Amino acid sequence: MITSDATTHITIYVEVAVFAPLPGTFTYLWSNSLGSPKAGIRVQVPFGKGRRFGLIITCTSTEPDNKHQYKTVWDRLDQTTLFDPTRRQWLQRVGRYYLAQPGELWGSALGWASQHDQRRFRCLDPDNLAQQSTFLAQLFPNRSALSLKTILKRANDASGMRYMIQQACQHGWLEEVFHPPLWQQEYVKQVAPKASQQQHIAITSITNALDKFQTFLLFGCTGSGKTEVYLKASEAVIAAGGQVLVLVPEIGLTPLWLSRLRQRFQRVALWHSAMTGKERLLTRQHLHDTEILIGTRSALFLPLPKLSLIVIDEEHDASFKQQDGMAYSARDMGILLGQELNIPIVLGSATPSLESWKQAQNGAYQRLDLSQRIASNNTPISSKIVDMRQEDHVVSHALLAALQHNLSVGEQSILFLNRRGYAPALQCTACGDVPECSACSMRLTLHRKAGQLRCHSCGYRQRVLKTCSCCGEVAFMPLGEGTEKLDDWLTENIPKLRFARFDRDAITSHSRLEKTLTDFEQGELDCLIGTQMLVKGHDFPNVTLVGVINADLGINMPDFRAGERWWQQMTQVTGRAGRGQKPGQVIIQTRMPEADWFNRLSETQAESTMNDELALRQQLSFPPFARWVRLVFSARKLDRAQQSAQQCATLCQSLQGIDITGPMPCPMERMAGKYRIEILLRDPSRRQLPWKLEKLLATMPASRDVRLRIDVDPQDMM
Repeated sequence: MITSDATTHITIYVEVAVFAPLPGTFTYLWSNSLGSPKAGIRVQVPFGKGRRFGLIITCTSTEPDNKHQYKTVWDRLDQTTLFDPTRRQWLQRVGRYYLAQPGELWGSALGWASQHDQRRFRCLDPDNLAQQSTFLAQLFPNRSALSLKTILKRANDASGMRYMIQQACQHGWLEEVFHPPLWQQEYVKQVAPKASQQQHIAITSITNALDKFQTFLLFGCTGSGKTEVYLKASEAVIAAGGQVLVLVPEIGLTPLWLSRLRQRFQRVALWHSAMTGKERLLTRQHLHDTEILIGTRSALFLPLPKLSLIVIDEEHDASFKQQDGMAYSARDMGILLGQELNIPIVLGSATPSLESWKQAQNGAYQRLDLSQRIASNNTPISSKIVDMRQEDHVVSHALLAALQHNLSVGEQSILFLNRRGYAPALQCTACGDVPECSACSMRLTLHRKAGQLRCHSCGYRQRVLKTCSCCGEVAFMPLGEGTEKLDDWLTENIPKLRFARFDRDAITSHSRLEKTLTDFEQGELDCLIGTQMLVKGHDFPNVTLVGVINADLGINMPDFRAGERWWQQMTQVTGRAGRGQKPGQVIIQTRMPEADWFNRLSETQAESTMNDELALRQQLSFPPFARWVRLVFSARKLDRAQQSAQQCATLCQSLQGIDITGPMPCPMERMAGKYRIEILLRDPSRRQLPWKLEKLLATMPASRDVRLRIDVDPQDMM
């Protein structure tokens, strides 16, 4: 038999952070058949009626005070820890700041390793394996490679199977199959363009700081060549034997970035949630040899062993804030990781977040400016505001004429409408009823082609009824417009226009994403219509027209960041036009043409706009001049959420110098069948929160039917 490497039979207890949103850790007995336990390795443990994965936090031979009958660890996933001491310290700091429970923290941090069961193994020495373990040999009747999932199924998921396979690999009886990496083995390296004077200054500043921690804010207008700064700095890092991590806010940006990087580097890896399990496994297996890794926020957790530079593009984007599980900011965590690893980090944006802008003003970040577009065309982008109160259709006469002109001269267009579906609501004109989600405080969105009403919050769907459920009349009328309605309108009014939708309903896979962007880049499409995933960082030189279908969306949200986000989004979308040698044109449709924000869309006003908004935030003691923590209590029954929130609010009264608002219903009071009550804590000194909350929240009585979500530095107030 394959024997354990444990030499004694001392009873050992391990504290396990089970990967679940539960408070504290859980004590288990260690099985001597699994070798010697180590803090920081993953295990599988019995939990409730099933089994869960978790991480060992501590090991001890001292019997716990509570004389419980402890369950035994079922299996061991790792021989050694997956994070080095520096990264473990980084994650512990992250957990303390975001007040994350151990299971949430380590579950988020080790999400990249969840494709464990897709690993494949083959038998190298059947005879020797049969002598050592008949049971294991029976699972490998020949030399064919088997996935761990298949092995576990054949073994009826016997206790300790993963560890047994690890031991067999160590003895040379089995081997793990490593597939070739996804990057190209041979490539023609393209010559980099000559850097402008401003780019050269930025590149030099970054490369001179490669052996120390320094945060740079690369502030450049759209099309000013921020990407080239990233690439040239990365060349210096890779030449010195280091690795680079590039984070982008949206999966939609990864094909463009991958194309750019593969023209300059050989070993480029990718990481995001839309990749297949096999693709992610390949990235994991070849992390050590990767030169540059491009990915969304979860890529931050991948333990690149020689990481020497972190780049966060479009650093202002709210997508860098995780909304499920531990509510972390990938931008802020990236800065903290740079500090722990003693490496530089570059934050890039044409519209920086006010948090980063303030840090640059204070001197904590070094600001690097790129004030001019790289393209030879220096003609200013022409901008036109169209008052839609005088129009009858989803597309104005002015925008229709511009689209037809672009089609006739072979130039491309982008239409931006940040709303999916056909219409955001359906109303009965007889009684006025508007169908709402049965589980959320939200109207159902009409998706006419699918014949469905959908909730974009919880995913609930129902068939569109022919008659009103309230009055029985056949009198439904769509309210407003979405990308699907725009699709129908273009098909009817410009039949020769070759276009594609670019939203989460149309882009359902990574291959579809790549094909749509490739077709547009190669001129096989005249126009793209889409939501916010279309306007972040894309570079199409032949796009000379950008049309904003409804510029009023989002500006009146009950969120103090609404104006900032609207300005950032509009500046980004208008920056997609005129990036080549041809002049660009932007047409903005609105029913509020007198709004002051429309006068701030010129890139020359970016600095003054951010300074004005900062001054207002300072007067109001809003972030970034105060630290906020949002506590959201959710339960199936409203009174249970209210009761728990009131208990917490009473405890918070002991915090000196903290402003407490609530308990009160969330702006979206009901979500996914649960009522939501919130408390907002505000710390004008930024010195007490969130740290003083840890012990206070630990004294709250646990409740199985009430879920508490802690959001430090909240970005979404809905």
